[in-house]
Amino acid sequence: MKPRTSVFLILFLAAPRVLFAQAHESSISDALFSHIENGRTIELFPFLPVINLPAGMTVHQFMLILSVVLIYTVYAIVFRTPTVRPRKTAIALESVLLFVRDDIVYPIMGPERGRRWLSFFSTLFLFLLVVNFLGLIPAFKTATGNINVTSAMALMVFALMIVVGIREIGIGRFFRNFYPEDTALPIGLFVALLEFLGFFIKAIVLSLRIFANMFAGHLAILSFIALIFVLSPFFAVVSIPFALFTYLLEVLVALIQALVFTLLSCIFIAQASSVHGEE
Repeated sequence: MKPRTSVFLILFLAAPRVLFAQAHESSISDALFSHIENGRTIELFPFLPVINLPAGMTVHQFMLILSVVLIYTVYAIVFRTPTVRPRKTAIALESVLLFVRDDIVYPIMGPERGRRWLSFFSTLFLFLLVVNFLGLIPAFKTATGNINVTSAMALMVFALMIVVGIREIGIGRFFRNFYPEDTALPIGLFVALLEFLGFFIKAIVLSLRIFANMFAGHLAILSFIALIFVLSPFFAVVSIPFALFTYLLEVLVALIQALVFTLLSCIFIAQASSVHGEE
């Protein structure tokens, strides 16, 4: 068996013990949610001391900071010296940026306008991707499983929709976009109301989509593991394969949700800063 496979199996099989080490002191449901909700301590394994975070910092805040540090450190190390023949790591990192440019930003905003936004959307995609993947590491927590985190990011996109829209097409044209041209007044007002409400719903959708998917996935994994303690230790024959399958599915979900959030953000900002009826 390969060393990497052995380490993964040890961590995964040790997860039930780590996650429910204090299950005898409280109910299973309390132990279940304690590993999803935010907190101020990090408990890696029962035999290691608990890490107390500095005052004013929570685990999810720590995960956000750690994600930023990891992204900056990796890119700083890989691209510290320019080379004629890039290394495989550099090619892989460049491929991520090229994917965001050629499959998200340029097709939606066009090359000229998309060039100005490429840095923002590349950073957004990488940040969400790293945050989601860090949450899949045992004993870590997913910051995007916190509605406050996803709401803050959605509010950032919502603010950009307003600011960029007014700056690009003017405040008058921005609000006239809600009203369809050449329509009867009653129908036009009704459509304008729907468009105005939809403008706010877009931000809500951004927030809830990634939060619900990341939260539900982790809850499903922990629920399968909890069945071992609720029903019988022999139920591990069923629980562990289902938990492993859900975990692998979460890897795909983490990638998809980072992609969807970035894609929708790009679409919403492009729509808000474009005159309806023009290409």
